[in-house]
Amino acid sequence: MQTYIPNLTQVIKKRVAVASVLKTITDTRMFEKLGWSLAVHTAAEVHIVGFPAEEAPEIPNIIFHPVFRKPFGRLSFKRIITPWKILGLLLKIKPQTVIITTHELLIAGCLYKFLTGARLFYDVQENYFCNIRFTPAFPRWLRLPLSTWVRFKERLLAPAIECFFLAEKGYEAELMFARPCMVLENKFPERMVKPVAGHNRLRLLFTGTLAPTTGVLQAVDLAVQLHKLSNGIDLTIVGHAPQYAFLRRLKAKIAAHAFIHLEASLYPIPHRRIIRAIENAGTGIIIYPPNPSTSSSVPTKLYEYLGMGIPVLIQHSGPSHDLVKRCRGGIVLSGAMDYPQILHELSHLQAPFRDASLYWESQIPGLLKVLGI
Repeated sequence: MQTYIPNLTQVIKKRVAVASVLKTITDTRMFEKLGWSLAVHTAAEVHIVGFPAEEAPEIPNIIFHPVFRKPFGRLSFKRIITPWKILGLLLKIKPQTVIITTHELLIAGCLYKFLTGARLFYDVQENYFCNIRFTPAFPRWLRLPLSTWVRFKERLLAPAIECFFLAEKGYEAELMFARPCMVLENKFPERMVKPVAGHNRLRLLFTGTLAPTTGVLQAVDLAVQLHKLSNGIDLTIVGHAPQYAFLRRLKAKIAAHAFIHLEASLYPIPHRRIIRAIENAGTGIIIYPPNPSTSSSVPTKLYEYLGMGIPVLIQHSGPSHDLVKRCRGGIVLSGAMDYPQILHELSHLQAPFRDASLYWESQIPGLLKVLGI
């Protein structure tokens, strides 16, 4: 009689799930940072759960789970039921460790922990209270009750979280309930850096979410003024515009300017398209209007620009300005705009100084230690 010998690798292999509601399964933080780090540096099987993407790469030890086949809107009914679909999926996958990346999965994540004894981590990518309260993502009448509910939920369920991963150092002071915590900044993966030939600094780039609070309108105004001084200036805008009304407003604003090129989508854009745009750009623009939702943040795109070797024109927060100054990575815009001086300095910008601390890989040892995988 033949004796059955089980595959011990499959029996003892740990499973980790990284889950979101609106972030795509190929999202840069979920997949390229958290998921990749776990798949490469541990023996774990990594399951990434979230918003559908155009296509997902085949990576050893990483399994993608789009919750729905097609994208859906931010105010869709599907958004309400997605956490419960994800809970059902987790009960099938049975991961021993779950990293949720949005407040919308707090209740579902805690239920899964209660039912299975799994370890639960919360990757806090935004100060959700401020984002909901002080941005136009939701109707005005809904902002205060919704933001209050989100903060109540975070405080109430905090004891169930083994550790909070904070995407911004400033969140340590803003989110006092998030303990124990580890700062895990949105640094750029060094493995994704490609050698690029000389850059034309007059080729400007704006990437990321296209909304009134992210400064894309101010970036257009800056490019228009610089173009009046030099027709060598052009601006490329690549990003996700979650609000159709704002996208129409942006298109109308740039319609008369042939030197401005827009690549926008109502749904999240694949990160590889953002990276390709950075590779072809000379200088990034980061201009955030003052808003409590971004006052202590260092934008992901700042790490991307500096990490890939292009300087920036920036007007944002103290932490962002400090990083640019440390890396000698561009021009900090303050006070009234002196466009001739900006153009002069722009033409002579050098590539930023880059060291290991600028990249995601510098944080991996600490991440793995906290996860204990």
